[in-house]
Amino acid sequence: MKFPAICVLSLAIMASCGPPRAAVQGMVDDYVTAWKEFQPSDAFAAGAKEAAFRFESVSPGTVEAWVAFNAKTLERLRRLPGDLALDDRADADLLERQAQSQLDAWREDRIHASSPAFYAGTVSQALTHILAREDLDPPDRWRAVESRLTGVRRLCEEGLAVVRDGRPQSTERSVRGMESAARFLEERLPGIVEDWPGERPAGLDALRREAASAVRSLAAHVRDSVLPAAALPDALGRAAYAPRLKTYTGLDISPEELEDVAALEIAEVRSLMAVEAGLYHEERYPGKTPPASFDELVGSAIGDMEENRESDQAGFLRVFEDLIERSETFIRDKGIATIPEPRTLWTALSPAHFAGAAVGGVYSAGPFNPGADTLFYLPTVPDDAPENVKEGFYRSFNNHFNTVIIPHEITPGHYMQLKIAASLPRTARSLFSDPLYVEGWATLCEVIALDAGWNGHDRLDRLAHLRKRLENAVRAYTSVQVHCRGWDRDRLMAFAVTEGLLAPQFAINLWDRVIDSPFQITSYFLGFREMTRLLEREKAGRGPDLDLRAFCDGVLGAGAVPIALLPEMLRSGQ
Repeated sequence: MKFPAICVLSLAIMASCGPPRAAVQGMVDDYVTAWKEFQPSDAFAAGAKEAAFRFESVSPGTVEAWVAFNAKTLERLRRLPGDLALDDRADADLLERQAQSQLDAWREDRIHASSPAFYAGTVSQALTHILAREDLDPPDRWRAVESRLTGVRRLCEEGLAVVRDGRPQSTERSVRGMESAARFLEERLPGIVEDWPGERPAGLDALRREAASAVRSLAAHVRDSVLPAAALPDALGRAAYAPRLKTYTGLDISPEELEDVAALEIAEVRSLMAVEAGLYHEERYPGKTPPASFDELVGSAIGDMEENRESDQAGFLRVFEDLIERSETFIRDKGIATIPEPRTLWTALSPAHFAGAAVGGVYSAGPFNPGADTLFYLPTVPDDAPENVKEGFYRSFNNHFNTVIIPHEITPGHYMQLKIAASLPRTARSLFSDPLYVEGWATLCEVIALDAGWNGHDRLDRLAHLRKRLENAVRAYTSVQVHCRGWDRDRLMAFAVTEGLLAPQFAINLWDRVIDSPFQITSYFLGFREMTRLLEREKAGRGPDLDLRAFCDGVLGAGAVPIALLPEMLRSGQ
């Protein structure tokens, strides 16, 4: 299994040294070929069926070849002429940032040796798409499970040989994630596959036990040998943070500039929340004097918001299923955007064995099989969890928040955006999409839907959006504070609760997200800022003649291009 991947990467490096084919598109094709070999789980999730029979490897030769390939890709990109067409400029930018991020991860950070969380996340989702989708016929489905169980065992054995360090808190979480994945293989997988059609492989149970044992061995190694000596700092420091911020965002922005604009956003959104809470109080409690202080006024409205919530998994799932149906009808009836047909959305509670940040979200089939289902996993808490844990969860994911999150996650947000992007001929915009475009568009969708009357102009829905918008700014602000200013967990938590007004579940998770995903959490605020400016420019130019459907369809039809190029993309399409 190791040698084919090395050979493919070596051939791709050789190809990248030759004369350019259709320039940028040729580079993208070369990169995607190598990427599918090195990251087969992501490739299969994006619809590449042949990748179901492979799994990640971090053997020295494989990692070295991948690092060399990404370095050569950057060299090749930097030799491109300066007069590229707009579409090629967009794809070249996305590819350059993708290659640089991979060098940061595998050459600089050496995540195979210093990030147990990499192993926890990879093994916990080894079978997710095989179990949830119908991409494979019965014989191939069984063969894919066999191949991936073998791959899980091999990856964990490779991890035992190289993992020697990590960040203390994420390392501790990775142990829990791996133990959860092992329990899934031992206890739940047999029941899931029991009724599958086709001939069950004779050695499947032995492979399953071997994989579970290997996962437990790696978890024990990390817990007993790596965690006690884990010495990597949680904070990156400004010297590392600043260039990676620019690579991730595609913007020429410094940590100090991000800090300043996020602070301004925090102040502005808190003012907007006070206004909305005052209007809500007038409607809900007519004739009663509203609380005088910000904390009392907004806190009272948030308290009412959080009281409207579910209390168990079944009710939670029903709410989302109803919202999905209503939102699609609403977007279509209001003429906000053209909804692609047919709907290919599969909604379920998040599997218990998911690790890390993958506790919910939208998982698109991607460009290799754009007609396959998109998985929408809902964050969840077990029905038998302690009452205070369940209350904190459902207060955070209250029905007003859930109402606002549907335009963000589904229609016309992530689900629609990813489904459309998967069908575009430019695969870089689906596989290596600009995160500011992706999260900025989804956040803008909340505003577009609310402004159009989604759910009847409920003021607590609008307040839920503002609270989420405030959280987005707090994420960006605290990312800088932790990684460049030395904030610890206690200081971050205090700021998140007092200034950021974060819901209980989100406040608890914020520290982990700042440490594990310091740049991804900036994409909501920065992306929304850029998308809002774009829409405002369109309104200023066209006034009452603005065709909202044309605007939304134009943004979606461009694909997830670098957000700085999106205005030019829209102009070129007019």
